Amino acid sequence: MKRGLIAAGGLAGLLLLGMPVAQAAVHKDVTVTGAGATFPLNMIEQWKSDFNKSTGATIAYTGVGSGAGRTQLIAGTVDFAGSDVPAAAAEVDQLRAKYGDFIYIPETAGGISVQYNVPTLTGLKLSGVTLAKIFSGAITMWNDPAIAADNGAAGPNLPIQVFVRSDKSGTSGVFTDYLSKAAPNDWKAGATQTFPTDKGQIGKAGSDGVANAVKAAQGGIGYAEHSFAAERQLGEVQVKNGAGEFKGPDTGNVTTAIDAATINPDGTLTLNYTASNPGMYPISTVSYLLVPTKLDGAKADNLIAFLNYALGDGQGKAAGLGYAPLPDKVRKASQSSVTRINGTVAAAAPAPAPAPAPAPAPAPAPATTAPKPAPKPAAAPAPRPAAAVATPAPAAAAAPDPAIASTGAFSDAMAALAGALLALGGFCVAMGRKRRAAVRV
Repeated sequence: MKRGLIAAGGLAGLLLLGMPVAQAAVHKDVTVTGAGATFPLNMIEQWKSDFNKSTGATIAYTGVGSGAGRTQLIAGTVDFAGSDVPAAAAEVDQLRAKYGDFIYIPETAGGISVQYNVPTLTGLKLSGVTLAKIFSGAITMWNDPAIAADNGAAGPNLPIQVFVRSDKSGTSGVFTDYLSKAAPNDWKAGATQTFPTDKGQIGKAGSDGVANAVKAAQGGIGYAEHSFAAERQLGEVQVKNGAGEFKGPDTGNVTTAIDAATINPDGTLTLNYTASNPGMYPISTVSYLLVPTKLDGAKADNLIAFLNYALGDGQGKAAGLGYAPLPDKVRKASQSSVTRINGTVAAAAPAPAPAPAPAPAPAPAPATTAPKPAPKPAAAPAPRPAAAVATPAPAAAAAPDPAIASTGAFSDAMAALAGALLALGGFCVAMGRKRRAAVRV
């Protein structure tokens, strides 16, 4: 009898140990809204669709440009913003004044593709200096000697039409930052999110607008995330990197470039466009989500689940859409940042200490059935490190997409089962001790 009771208690404990940490359920009736950068739009659309099909919850995101997205977050009309560049100092102050604090979450990487429409030119190769001259208006014809020198062959006698972003754009900010670093003597405008149009450049709204304009104009050239060129079957410039190679914005080349970046304490990256790493596409960047650290509880649950998917198995969708998965060091840093939303790590319940063997009676079972002010992870025998929270274990419950189910909506039934197993384990141990005491008497 004694052995049976001990075995039963042990079995209950083992079952409890094998269960993943419970996480808050996804709320199907709650929509989380975001707006901002168009650079990651195609990637976010895919994630949104996957997440909704698996959980029934809606993430709404509108591509309005990085600047407009940050403005909307400051105004409180959205729950998070997308931006391809960090917020300006004044914006940081405004965001902290409104929300207390916020975090940067790099969520996807991609190459800013220099897209062109010149039927007789294929596999076009250009250096940063030549690109700076084209986009500053110093080179105006496709048969310019500088283009021929880079490419190895002259282009046609055709005027160049330069298309740029008309809105305040993080993509413009990254592209002009690249030009200022790669060709400081030929690009005088510096890094700017508002592209100059004083030399005949034609402004278009959003990455879609630029790509569509290039597609429609023979002799056109512009810049947008690689996926927009792939959708329209536009030519893409192979850009000379710091190692002297001409590389296009392919997945591996972008990931190599981002791996050369430095992660800053606030979660942003310092990009190195002129690094001499072989195989890198120099105009590579990440896009950030700006998220307040304090959100409505239900919205926080949904957004955390969405981000855990996007930063986990969702990265596997990147290459098929023309993006690049984050390098491991950047992805892990992003997952760690997610745990700051509503104090995810701090909210984890501490594990109960095991009762000492000679105790006359077992310690009361944790009050797993007591009312809770908000959904929290269930108690576990040992605390889980922060990394485990950032990358949740797959949930036991079946879901249409196991990858998204692993972001961790944990059913009330499973939480109740965990409590029952814990209580059973305590009861079995107590009975065993009681029997041993009776034998001694």
